[in-house]
Amino acid sequence: MSNSPTGLLLAEPKASYQVGGSGNAWVEVLVDVPGGRIQDDGATEEEQKLYTYRVPAELDVQPGDILSVPFGAQQIGAIAIRLLDEPPSDLPLDKIREIEEIIYTGFFPSFYWQLLEQVAQYYCTPLIAAIRIALPPGLLLRSQRRIRLNRAKIPQDAQPFLKSTTLQLLKLLQTNPDGDYSWQYLQRQVKGANWGLRDLLKRGWVESYLEHPKPARPKLKQAVTLVADRLDIELTPKQQEVLDVLRRHGGDLWLSELLQICHVSASIVKTLEKKGYVVIEDREILRTAAQPTIGADCPKDLTKAQNSALETITSLDSFTQVLLHGVTGSGKTEVYLQAIAPILEQGKSALVLVPEIGLTPQLTDRFRARFGNKVNVYHSALSGGERYDTWRQMLGGEAQVVIGTRSAIFAPLPKLGLIILDEEHDSSFKQDQPAPTYHARTVAQWRAELENCPLILGSATPSLESWVSIREGERRGDG
Repeated sequence: MSNSPTGLLLAEPKASYQVGGSGNAWVEVLVDVPGGRIQDDGATEEEQKLYTYRVPAELDVQPGDILSVPFGAQQIGAIAIRLLDEPPSDLPLDKIREIEEIIYTGFFPSFYWQLLEQVAQYYCTPLIAAIRIALPPGLLLRSQRRIRLNRAKIPQDAQPFLKSTTLQLLKLLQTNPDGDYSWQYLQRQVKGANWGLRDLLKRGWVESYLEHPKPARPKLKQAVTLVADRLDIELTPKQQEVLDVLRRHGGDLWLSELLQICHVSASIVKTLEKKGYVVIEDREILRTAAQPTIGADCPKDLTKAQNSALETITSLDSFTQVLLHGVTGSGKTEVYLQAIAPILEQGKSALVLVPEIGLTPQLTDRFRARFGNKVNVYHSALSGGERYDTWRQMLGGEAQVVIGTRSAIFAPLPKLGLIILDEEHDSSFKQDQPAPTYHARTVAQWRAELENCPLILGSATPSLESWVSIREGERRGDG
């Protein structure tokens, strides 16, 4: 086993990813709209879904921010991809429109887009093609911007001091019991609404948000909760059985599961709800890959070679490539598991790549036995809903382990502490189509460098590229 940092020679990106006070006046954004040339919004045929907007002087936009932008006659959501020092030369300045507002800051880290830019540059493909392979379908759909009152923050005697447009907006929002209107509606009702909204946002009297995209809505499932446990002689035997089953299961079950256990119809449970014994409600169920019940597993005793490898890996706290060379059955997976454990304890995440979807279940079972529900899978065989929900979990910020095939290298895991490529020599890590035809091992090196975390290359038969890379590092004295 050897280790060494590896340098990369790449084309420099033509745009800035610098965070804070950049002074850039333009930004390229991604919006999920049909492709094609829409000159009013600044797209070319090659960019398809990347659009250039002017950044107002009072806003500090950074890559990864979620924005509200004008698009045709609509206000829609967009992701800031990269800042520009100057607009595209073929785009007339009078055709560039201003972004409206920053909705969320730091939704994606800035290096995430830098990674995609490296992929696009190195593999000679448009940036939008790299974005398509990275983001799950339906992540950014047409979204409606809405404005909502913060009633608790509005002083009682403040209205006489407001400007006309600010006052009109405030009164209009106050006419709605919920204090909530679409921005498109408010713009139609109040002339010059932009200035009034900025005033209200600065005061903290309103908040701006994007309504959840309709096609990618969370999946709901009905659950039954026991809320009363009194005796009632009017209960039928079947109704009493339903309550008994709920008690034995802690007072809470999915409706479908309860009906299956008791062999009753939904009408019996609904009758119990009318009598006040239970509550039936919709709850979100994450569409992640099925997780079978697996018995808990404890760390195994390591051999001398395994322990040496583990000590090397756990001593690293920055970008370093480690070649974990061991024949099949030598216990590389146990080294992975024990290397990840302290990463999770530090509140960081780990990414494990396997070459084929068929290898995922057996590896996932071992990881779930060790780390429980902190483990998720991500690959192209998941449904759109499963991929969408898994992404939402990854963006949540909790320490977790993601196991997946080559596309999982783009998983937006926060605080990434370790990347592992199992069977790194396998040709399945190379994408043949569609473009970009990237190699997951190469992209993993770039990502590990950007996130300054170790990269473990595990194999019984390491690739020639990995051997050469490691040996050259040793000769340079980097190992």
